[in-house]
Amino acid sequence: MFYGIMISVGSNPYLSPDYVPQKKETDVNAVSNPACDGYKKITGGQIKDILATPQLMRSDCYLVSTLKALAKSGFGKQMLKNSIKTSADGDTFEVQFKKYDDKNSYTVKNDSTYEGITGRHKFNPTGAVESATNYLVQDKFNAKPLTVRISDFFSLEGVPVEYNSASVYMENLTGKKPVSLGDDGFLSLSHRKEEAVKLLDKIGELPINRHSFVAGSKLFGTKDDIGSKHYYVVKKVDKDKKEVHLVNPRYADLTKGNIEKEIEIDLKNDGCSSDSVEICKNEINNMPKVYKLSYEQFLKNFRSLVGYFDEKSSKK
Repeated sequence: MFYGIMISVGSNPYLSPDYVPQKKETDVNAVSNPACDGYKKITGGQIKDILATPQLMRSDCYLVSTLKALAKSGFGKQMLKNSIKTSADGDTFEVQFKKYDDKNSYTVKNDSTYEGITGRHKFNPTGAVESATNYLVQDKFNAKPLTVRISDFFSLEGVPVEYNSASVYMENLTGKKPVSLGDDGFLSLSHRKEEAVKLLDKIGELPINRHSFVAGSKLFGTKDDIGSKHYYVVKKVDKDKKEVHLVNPRYADLTKGNIEKEIEIDLKNDGCSSDSVEICKNEINNMPKVYKLSYEQFLKNFRSLVGYFDEKSSKK
């Protein structure tokens, strides 16, 4: 589900109804100075790990979709490398949110705190950014738009809801304002058909490694196997066929490596029962790798398009 449900593992004080934003004292385990000697930009292999790492039960489709969308393009990879650094031994990541500060980074270590915040068993860049985002929204109360902050005070069956809008999050992470159509609204893109088609056609004029976009589905009433309240990665747009090709951030190839075991461990860490784990694994296994929607289907099911074009392409 779009924003979905997050089974709370560990402490998230900013989700409490009693939370009052205040300046947080520096936590040396969470915040450090800029990446120093011994740290480097994340590697190509770690970026491939972002592409292979699925969204699980958490409500962070906005985050996982953003990372995957950036990881699929050349310029997007550079954005990720500018924001995420790694230690030589791979046991620490430095995540820098470019909108707020070019000097301080969030340090995420491979320890119990990481697993408690993210619910992930495997230590990787996606989990590191999830963990750093948890620190960011405690330090910067305006790291989310007002409507989302208000929603943070609500929960479903006692389970906290953690979400954000992709347009806000992309700017937080990269420091660059994305192209954004409809991300602050509630109506489907059918109500902005001319603008939406023009943007889709522009995406379709470029190869898939020259754009990084996500699409946010409607809050309710989606069809064509599209989940409500969910962000998908825009893989490509076929301008000639008038088709939009999308990838669900929950998708994982269970035939590769030990990904199935990792998913099982991660879901159990999220508090899922054995039956729920099997159901979720079956859903992932039966999930289409790519959803192909006509322009008409896309406009009816989605409310937003958010992302970046290769700056070299946009200058032409």
